[in-house]
Amino acid sequence: MLDKGDILWKFYQEHCTWERHHEQQRSSSTNLLLAVAAGILGVVTFDKQLNNTDLPLTIFLIMQGIFGAIFSAKIYECFCMHQNRANHYRKALDSQFPEARILAIRQDADKENQDRFPKLHDLPLHKFWIGLHLLITVFGIALTILILI
Repeated sequence: MLDKGDILWKFYQEHCTWERHHEQQRSSSTNLLLAVAAGILGVVTFDKQLNNTDLPLTIFLIMQGIFGAIFSAKIYECFCMHQNRANHYRKALDSQFPEARILAIRQDADKENQDRFPKLHDLPLHKFWIGLHLLITVFGIALTILILI
């Protein structure tokens, strides 16, 4: 028979596993979308000129960049949901086993990391991933404008 601590630990582990899954999903999807974008840019610029035949590809590049940004944001939302759940289980474990100092150890480690990287600490990583996809969108828009003018 499992005790309360074992049950909380198992739920905590489950949500940490889901966090890793979502991060892997983000990584895999971004890699795929970057490869497709690179291929499109290669095809569009292969003949060293932009013309109307490139327009469908540049429009697709815009749509792909927007899709990637939204998909990356959605994955981050799912990641945060599981992170919040894991945090609640961690808090419950801390109250169940106060002598383990689970939250105090985490806070100490977070403070140490923040002191070590004060400028990077407040930069949210998920915005970089979203920005990468939006950069693809910008390339698509710039190429489309160049074709149309």
